[in-house]
Amino acid sequence: MEERKVITAPQLDRLLRYFDRDHMNPSVPTQKIAAAMEPLFEALSDLAPLKKNDEAKTIWLEVPRGTIDDYESFENMMEWGEVESYAEYENMWHEDYPTETCWYRLVIVESFNREGKLRFRAVAFGNKTIISAEMDEDSNEDEFYRAEDQAVELCSILTILAEDAMEKVRNETYNDRVNTALPYPFRTGVVRRSVVWEKEPEWREHSLEGLTSETFTAFKDLMASGMNDEMKIGRLESMTANDFFRACAIGYKACGYKGIELSPAKQYYLHADGRDEGLSGKGYGLNAGPGIDFDDTTAWEEWYFDSKRGGGHPWEVVRGGNSTHVDLYVAHDRNNIDWKVRAGKISKEEAEAHSRGYYYIVRGLHRAVEAVNFYTALSAAGLPVILSDAEEILARFEMTDFIGIVPHDVIPKYCEGMFPPEYGRVVDFIHVYEEEIEEFGDQITWLPMEQAEVKQESGK
Repeated sequence: MEERKVITAPQLDRLLRYFDRDHMNPSVPTQKIAAAMEPLFEALSDLAPLKKNDEAKTIWLEVPRGTIDDYESFENMMEWGEVESYAEYENMWHEDYPTETCWYRLVIVESFNREGKLRFRAVAFGNKTIISAEMDEDSNEDEFYRAEDQAVELCSILTILAEDAMEKVRNETYNDRVNTALPYPFRTGVVRRSVVWEKEPEWREHSLEGLTSETFTAFKDLMASGMNDEMKIGRLESMTANDFFRACAIGYKACGYKGIELSPAKQYYLHADGRDEGLSGKGYGLNAGPGIDFDDTTAWEEWYFDSKRGGGHPWEVVRGGNSTHVDLYVAHDRNNIDWKVRAGKISKEEAEAHSRGYYYIVRGLHRAVEAVNFYTALSAAGLPVILSDAEEILARFEMTDFIGIVPHDVIPKYCEGMFPPEYGRVVDFIHVYEEEIEEFGDQITWLPMEQAEVKQESGK
């Protein structure tokens, strides 16, 4: 029997250079591409799909780095000017492949139409899309398929590796190996904020900058009182635009912003997003409008309840990015309480006992100090106000929550869904590297990987 050639990580990486991380629109595959996928999909045919997506399957492949002879040619690298000596060449090999084995995630996707006919297949490997194919059309030999030869070769190699991995799944050694050996750049975990901030005090200082002890105490007292509840605070029977601007000015002053000598409306122009849907007459964007009478309650109500108004950011009173701004929402109970009754969130008796009107909601999870400054100042001014994400902000300030660690190929934002509820709501995310592993690696709880299982036959 012919001895099978060892597949090495440099061999795979050379092929992966022909592909990128960009989205690949589906296209009709050539016969070569369609045929190359068949044995790979067959090799993974009895792998159970992901629990959150029954059209996708994934498996980790552990591949040896091989010897230095499997790396780039020393002669070529000398010619290209990338190294000047064999020692430098050897060091570069160790830098690129520091461990005996390398890990790659293989993902395949397969979907069928309502009649059960195959309609789509995709292959992703090493975080790059290799194939994205519309299978419900006849193959098109005139179709240009990016890096077709390399995609075919990769499918052939991946079939061998997938067969080996599936053998480990069947003999129940795969999952233990992945959970114990998969390197941290691919892992998801949690670590106490207190641990991270102790090692990185500058992060703590930056996060708490502008938060005075008096404001922190006031915030904790409000939380302890149970008054951060829209059903427990009062209401404003009527409002004007200037009432809103004055509330903004209270927050701006509490944050120490410039311009507090200006009128409340001009402070809003200075700090807010500007897309105010015709409120001020100074804004821009959709429904910019001429503005309303700032002291007229009727003008406010007509503007506030105008169903055609939309597309702007009138409540973004401290402008920033998608998650790095502060909102001061003006809320009203019209329809809201009735909806809560229908949804079973409150009883009819609670609804009947509650006054209806306007109140404020501060939002700024990732501008937490400013959000708390707004919240405590408006509350101290006697205005009905609640703070969104208040428990998460307090936990952050008191360092009682967890920070999420995400794989290096995941942008550390908007990752809340990656963490189970037993760790509370995780709202901040980081990557860790060797320095962090050395500093607090023993304090990290790595989450178990999703178990790879053999697909159960129907009816079992």
